[in-house]
Amino acid sequence: MKTRYTAIVLMVVLALFASACGGDSTETTAASATTQAGTDATAAPDTTAAPDEGGGTLNIAIFETFGGWVLDAASAYGDYGFHLNVMEPLLRFAEDGVGLEPGLAETWNYDPAAMTMTFTLQEGAAFSNGDPVTVDDILFSLDVWRAGPNFGPSWDSIAAITAEGREITFELAYPDNTILPIMASSVSGIMPKDFAGMTEDEFYNNPIGAGPFQVDNWSLDRVELSRNEFYHDPARPIVDRVVVQTIADEVERQILFEAGEVQINTLINPVQAAQYDPADLYIPKIHAVDHLGLNVLRPPFDDVLARQAVAYAIDYEAMVAEAPNIRGWVAPSEPYYRRDLAMAQDLLDQSAAAGGFDTEVLYDSGAENHALMAQILQANLAEIGINVTLTGLETGAFLDRAYGLDADMTIWGYGAITPDISDPMIWIASTAWLFSGFETDTLWDDWFAYAAAETQADMDAAVLKIQDEAFQNAAAIALLEGPYISAANQNLTGYWQAPWPLSYWDTIGLGG
Repeated sequence: MKTRYTAIVLMVVLALFASACGGDSTETTAASATTQAGTDATAAPDTTAAPDEGGGTLNIAIFETFGGWVLDAASAYGDYGFHLNVMEPLLRFAEDGVGLEPGLAETWNYDPAAMTMTFTLQEGAAFSNGDPVTVDDILFSLDVWRAGPNFGPSWDSIAAITAEGREITFELAYPDNTILPIMASSVSGIMPKDFAGMTEDEFYNNPIGAGPFQVDNWSLDRVELSRNEFYHDPARPIVDRVVVQTIADEVERQILFEAGEVQINTLINPVQAAQYDPADLYIPKIHAVDHLGLNVLRPPFDDVLARQAVAYAIDYEAMVAEAPNIRGWVAPSEPYYRRDLAMAQDLLDQSAAAGGFDTEVLYDSGAENHALMAQILQANLAEIGINVTLTGLETGAFLDRAYGLDADMTIWGYGAITPDISDPMIWIASTAWLFSGFETDTLWDDWFAYAAAETQADMDAAVLKIQDEAFQNAAAIALLEGPYISAANQNLTGYWQAPWPLSYWDTIGLGG
């Protein structure tokens, strides 16, 4: 799920909103709700006013099932939030979504001329089992990250490593504009060396991190955390416990929130958001993209003309009335797709699928917006002779089929989790070009060009190249851009989101 651009790379150009993930995204007007501080509208709910004595249980509701503790396998915002708060990375992102702050590293320095990046570990940093965090843990974690099939290439620029005491230096093979932001990502969580003596499977069933919280119990629909008594900052976390429940039903989540049984309700459907007290809503800047992936590995979408026909048949404005397609920050070489039924029919007639065909669109049944989009898509494509069957699945089952490229079309979304566009590009590649199966070798070449670029003009050129290729090939089509909406109890202190829907739970207090 990523930001406002053209096609799949609408999001690639997402500049400082930099993987991932499922959910509902839609723009809500500033007049209808408060917005994150620093955006174009008014301030977010005041979460700093009341003094807080600490303690208690923070209850959070999400609509997606939890995907587990394997960092590289994370595909949903819920997963990223858990990982950040249990297996803390070396760095944290700042509230503005641009800056970086200390995590398990108290200081850091990147010297692009010398091509070195140096971190100094926090004094007293320890895992939740009491073992101190050492440079050996960092080196082990780096090996685990690099072995990941999805985000592994993020660390390809690291050529050599030296360490002394609490200081570790990465020597780079080339200047890398992406390396520091990725160190603040949840995929860069620090793990104990050799999985603390456990097998890999044992570790991921009973994870140990050096973040502010430790795992007490977890399942796919409920996760219970408590404070890590060995966390390097004795002032955090403020609450004693965090309980996160998966509740797919939007109305049930709202009832629990209004009754005070849930203090934070994440990824609210924009339609449902209109039923909340506007003062409770937290609406970041536009940063997310809902998209349609077309499976290019089999007919009919192995034919680019058939894919382009679909792109021109879609009624983008009907997806959500308040949020028409918004084109990118790096101006595309050509105007983005718009609804043009005559062109759509002509392209289809020229394709190998002339005369129409039967097909299927797959979506997450827990994402109400995606169900509505699927219905609009079904009606749109029927107008040019394409008959669409709708298949809604629970998040895990949806992702199994999507990653397996076992669907003709998929509706999903992606958004930012780091302060850099390199994250969206990695997400696009790791999902086989947004579940389309389109070749990604060229994308990786362009990503490396972006990482090594020495000027902003060179960086923009790399992004534009990807964007143009995305438009021309129509393997994934942007349907809608907007923010992910959350609701937060107004009594909370210290609650904030980056310009994407992720937050650190250790700064939050229950307040009055």
